[in-house]
Amino acid sequence: MKNSIVISILSFLLLAGCSTQVTTNNASERIPQANVSNPGVVNISDASLYSQVIVISDVHGMFDQVITLLRAGKIVDSQNNWMAGNSLLIVTGDSIDKGPKSLEILNLWIKLQSQAVTAGGDLIHVLGNHEAEFLANPKNSKAAELIAEMKAQNVPLSDLTEANTPRGIFIHSEPVAARVGRWLFCHSGFYPDLSWADFSDQAKQVLAAQDYSDSFLIGSSSILEAKDWEKRNATLAPVISRMSKNEIYGTVFGHQPSAFGIQGRSAAKAGGRLVKIDNGMAPEAGANPGSLLIFTKPSQMNNMAYPQIKVIFPDGSFQSLKPE
Repeated sequence: MKNSIVISILSFLLLAGCSTQVTTNNASERIPQANVSNPGVVNISDASLYSQVIVISDVHGMFDQVITLLRAGKIVDSQNNWMAGNSLLIVTGDSIDKGPKSLEILNLWIKLQSQAVTAGGDLIHVLGNHEAEFLANPKNSKAAELIAEMKAQNVPLSDLTEANTPRGIFIHSEPVAARVGRWLFCHSGFYPDLSWADFSDQAKQVLAAQDYSDSFLIGSSSILEAKDWEKRNATLAPVISRMSKNEIYGTVFGHQPSAFGIQGRSAAKAGGRLVKIDNGMAPEAGANPGSLLIFTKPSQMNNMAYPQIKVIFPDGSFQSLKPE
């Protein structure tokens, strides 16, 4: 996975002169895109391969705020180029919709992914429900701001719906989840009642078929869509149990700005087993400035114990994230 998306995008750039675009307005017209290799999930068994693991989520087109955060965390320099060496940056979904600069966000992730890989690091963007719903139905009501942005820039829907552009390749290459050491990174945090092997197989099959309307992705109880499960012990406890059975210590998730009833910030709950990081950066969620989550000693992520985690704020200040 480490180089596959970058290779696909570079291959496109070499062949761009002879490629064509076909606008797809109906999800039923979709066919699997040959330019994409999607493993379904990303597995990195040894987190110590990286000097740090940085996580951000639900940026929803808020490009300027993202740049402020990445500079504060010394992830990018003043020219917005990667400066974090062999760090791993994980985006847990929902980079698009709601905010004004979804296309700029995607361009940024594509550039940083290439630069990170060159430096020995990586950038992994897992699917959010907004990416999956857009690919299932590009004209769904949640995509209104994105569609308006694309129209204003004379960018056809096919730029994202077909995998024959850098942005199209990137969004079609997004896996359902990433597992780094004993930590899971996914959008809603609701891990289903499946073994890790079965979950991985199903994710690979669904994304190989590019069936973004599959309930595995956008069903109400899916790992991309489920809401409020963490607020009731009847649904929270089984998730923790399933994590333990699969030797997953912790899950980092976005999707809900008010998960656990906590607004505008990240929090570690359930004894540190669950970390919510949707800070409500989207305009409708309060346009909060957001924060970065950083695992400062990745080797600790290989253990069934809570590691050192810090939160970095836009002004460069930081604090340790302790279980509440």
